[in-house]
Amino acid sequence: MIREKLLQFSKEVILYISLAVYIFLSLTSFFSTAYFDMTYLETTHYKRDFIPLHLLVLILFFLLLYMGEKRHVLEKISSQKLCIILLCYGAVFSGIWSIGSHAVPTADPFLVADSAADFIRGDFYYLSPGKYLQIYPQQIGYVAYLEILFRIFGPYSYWAVEAFNTGLICLEFYMIYKITGLVFGNKKITNLVLFLLFGCLPYLFYVTLVYGELLGAPLALLAVYFCIRFTREEKISQGILTALFLGASVIAKQNNLIVVIALILYLLLKGLERKKISCLLVIALCLLCIRFFDAGIKKQYEIRSGYEMGNGVSPLLHIAMGMQEGDMAEGWYNGYILKTFWDHGENFSASTDQAALDIQNSVSHFLQNPAYAVKFYYKKIVSQWNNPTYECLWISHFENSHDAPLSVVVQSLYEGKLHRIFLFLVDEYHWLLFAGASLGMFLYRKRFTLEQLILAVIILGGFFFHILWEAKSRFILVYFILLIPYGAAGYVLAIEQLKKRVESAFPNGIWRSDDKSGAEHKRKDEKRKTI
Repeated sequence: MIREKLLQFSKEVILYISLAVYIFLSLTSFFSTAYFDMTYLETTHYKRDFIPLHLLVLILFFLLLYMGEKRHVLEKISSQKLCIILLCYGAVFSGIWSIGSHAVPTADPFLVADSAADFIRGDFYYLSPGKYLQIYPQQIGYVAYLEILFRIFGPYSYWAVEAFNTGLICLEFYMIYKITGLVFGNKKITNLVLFLLFGCLPYLFYVTLVYGELLGAPLALLAVYFCIRFTREEKISQGILTALFLGASVIAKQNNLIVVIALILYLLLKGLERKKISCLLVIALCLLCIRFFDAGIKKQYEIRSGYEMGNGVSPLLHIAMGMQEGDMAEGWYNGYILKTFWDHGENFSASTDQAALDIQNSVSHFLQNPAYAVKFYYKKIVSQWNNPTYECLWISHFENSHDAPLSVVVQSLYEGKLHRIFLFLVDEYHWLLFAGASLGMFLYRKRFTLEQLILAVIILGGFFFHILWEAKSRFILVYFILLIPYGAAGYVLAIEQLKKRVESAFPNGIWRSDDKSGAEHKRKDEKRKTI
């Protein structure tokens, strides 16, 4: 009895916190939009949305779904064939954008690529004291991935990185499809997920990103998939695959520690539910893989370079900066991290102490000015979650970094009429998905299983983590795309209930009734047939 109550309580906590977050994000998306100027300075602005347009799009979307439900479209379509079409579409779209954008990495993406190219030549400048990888050692895993690609295809072969990115985008879509089918077991929800993935345009534009998000996200979903399979089938091979993919995802992007926490919670609850110690063994295996992969990659670079890898900047510096204002938006990058680190002689302990003091000062200021604190964190959240492009065009047009002249179409997409059309499309998609996820959490609230809530735990982890951490809209896309299964579930259940109510109210059909107008139409039809 205690075990059952604990499990039910855990599900309800996840469900209702998720519902509150999704409703908040739906409302902010309904009334306003965060955006960047077409100058592509990373400064967040806000505009009021045209509410009647949002409502019209929602009505049209419901009408389309209702017509599809009447004709059983989502039940008749083959999920496998639809998935193949989606993956082909994703590959072609991303491939065309990769070629047409002529993007060249800048800022941090260039530094990780330059590090990998230097390592091939035996130059370990970026590992020397005070340099990039000593400051941000968490990037070393993605640098190792780039070094492998550059050794095969040549240094600075960005086309190869983008080709692999295309495959990783398709893998992300495929894993969302597989996880949805596995946990919901509902063909209509699965097919609507596939249709919604067609509209997730920002993720397709991310093909030019030379950074760890695209590599880490699908690896994390592979870990989620095999973890669920393990708890159902209890095959040790699936537990091993969970640990391997989870370890690789964290090496690619340390933010995937959020996924680690989510899966540990899931395994603990499933172990409690089924009284299985094997869940604890998989947790231990996951932690060992994460530690082993991290230590192994760092050790081989230490041996090759002769430099010992340190701790880098303290995580507290990121948290302290996340509590400060800046030119971009509240909690966004403002130069604090490097300035504090350098001002304290690149000393980890001294800079950490300074960050702790600055955090304490920020907390005191927030407590003394609660209205300011609410406004600060409201803007910090919406600047990240309510930018429907999630910087997908910014990443390839920042500093106008292209290695060839842009076509008229690409230039228009960056700064002209196509840009405005694109903003309209992603803004409406953004609003529809948040609204659908809210519906899903509410309508499905009595049916959710632990497996179905794993993605919700990951989304919550990302939401609260980036309230504390350095803010950036780009970081949010990997969580935004995980809303799609909940949005699909919400719309499927809503349409099913709407169809039942319509059929109950109009048992003979909307256009067939026993009133005089209906009888009159019937007599006219018979007369036309006679003539």
